[in-house]
Amino acid sequence: MNIFACLLIFIPFSTAETTKQFEATFTSNGKLLLYLDGERVVLNNTLNYTVNINPGTEVLLVQCRNSRKQPWIIGSASNGLVTDTRWKCRSFPKHEKPGKVAHWSKLDTDDTHWAQAVAKSPHEKIPDVREEALWISTADESHSRLFCRRMLSDLSPRRVQNPFLNGIFQTTIDDVDHALLRDRPRSQHEVGDVMQCFKKCQGDSQCHSFNFEHDSGLPTRKCELNGATKGQDPVNYVRRPGYTYYENVE
Repeated sequence: MNIFACLLIFIPFSTAETTKQFEATFTSNGKLLLYLDGERVVLNNTLNYTVNINPGTEVLLVQCRNSRKQPWIIGSASNGLVTDTRWKCRSFPKHEKPGKVAHWSKLDTDDTHWAQAVAKSPHEKIPDVREEALWISTADESHSRLFCRRMLSDLSPRRVQNPFLNGIFQTTIDDVDHALLRDRPRSQHEVGDVMQCFKKCQGDSQCHSFNFEHDSGLPTRKCELNGATKGQDPVNYVRRPGYTYYENVE
């Protein structure tokens, strides 16, 4: 896999951390571009690129272009930020123009219909990237342009010290179009996006995983809470088109 990395130094705008700099490394299997609050700051043709990011930065958007294979992105920062399924991504085939890309890194961008990232673990250690970081992309394998977006404002000091305190629900590329406890979840809900489903499960002490309807043209999606994980009930971990399975890995 050809890898291009981008080394970032940024200062988050949390009042507790405004005087400290953080290093971050982003790597992709194609051509890497970086946007911050509507401005393109990196056109990375080399293995490493360093940039200073001013206090007050709110949104980070990372783009990977690869016309030969599915684009993937991985990265982390010393303040606890890692690429995982909390990122939102969208993708485009080679012949389709994505439009005003820079605007997608602004705070007022409506990313409600962006897909939650799917992830896979790296096969080997990525230099300067935390071990918790995962390769992220979208479920669609036919795209050549990948855009993944992350709010920097939700990186609270508590999460910096321990990113697992608030619970982590993980999905992988193998969990797309799969579901656990088919047709008999603990409870069912209508939600606007996967984060709302995550909060439903987080608020239920007996919820260990959930199924989220990722493929829907409706304004709401189905959210199903499960009382077990695929490891506890492998018989009912079955293929289910249009849904993605998320598991509590806390």
